[in-house]
Amino acid sequence: MNHRSPVDVDLPRELYAEVTNRCNSLCQTCIRTFEQLEPLHDLTLDEFRRIVDPFPALDRVVLHGIGEPLLNAELPAMVRYVKARHPSAVVLFNSNAVLLDREWQQTLIDVQLDELRVSLDAATAPTYARVRGIDAFDRVVENVRSFAGRLQGRECPRLSLWSMALRDNLGELPALVDLAARIGVPEVYVQRLVLIDRGLAREEQSLYKKLRAQEEAALAEAARRAGAQGVALSASGLSSPRASLGGQDAPPSRQPWAACYRLWKTTYITANGNVLPCCISPFSTTDYAGLILGNVFQTPFAEIWNGDRTIERRRALYTQHPLHPCERCGQDWTL
Repeated sequence: MNHRSPVDVDLPRELYAEVTNRCNSLCQTCIRTFEQLEPLHDLTLDEFRRIVDPFPALDRVVLHGIGEPLLNAELPAMVRYVKARHPSAVVLFNSNAVLLDREWQQTLIDVQLDELRVSLDAATAPTYARVRGIDAFDRVVENVRSFAGRLQGRECPRLSLWSMALRDNLGELPALVDLAARIGVPEVYVQRLVLIDRGLAREEQSLYKKLRAQEEAALAEAARRAGAQGVALSASGLSSPRASLGGQDAPPSRQPWAACYRLWKTTYITANGNVLPCCISPFSTTDYAGLILGNVFQTPFAEIWNGDRTIERRRALYTQHPLHPCERCGQDWTL
């Protein structure tokens, strides 16, 4: 199989399975806060098995999407199921950690979760409340501190903090590095903003290729403190925060979408079984129904993966005019 062929593509070895689309935060950068894209639903274990079983091999399974995974009581059984069926697969998810009490902490250790990424977009309670939409900063910090302490001497779950970079919060990045060091979290990641023109996800909050002197200084100071305290500071996509926000990691192609690999290597399946082009697409679309490639509870995944709609999307990525919302990649989001 030719990796970049639009047709007859091997089944992906990376799966995003949205275990729930319910959430207990009101994040001002998330489309879910402002619009319900699909009926609210928690995947059942039986439904999860139906999603996972068609894949002969999986290297990475991500158990999140639009929603908070810890709201699904069957999440531990899902982790166990993947581990039993694909022992070498890395299993991870993002969480806001509001529910990460001692019982959940021990459960995630017991089921041998490989990685937990905690979304924490601030180093102070007021900024947290402004960005996340709820007053839970102290609770989250204490939950993460407790979990980090429990993980001492253990290799997994790997624990990290993930912060959405905004004009309003980047000044707190050095303090967030300090916080990570203080509570025992070894890694901090910076994410770029996806623009949805609602809440804080607007052009005036975007830093991509628009860093000012004060943001440059904050990034440099965060990097200095990270180095001094032994905290790994990175950006999503294995880049540095400065390179990611400054645009140095943008593909050399004039069309950023031409570098996309997702429709060849990974798939994103929602809590209702809908297959979408990628995990970013729900945020940047104005035609959600037009995103859906098929539904795994109605059509075998293999038929969707190499079906007409998916092939059409792959072919369009070679053109000057890819299908919506891929043409916005590099504007609302850059690979």
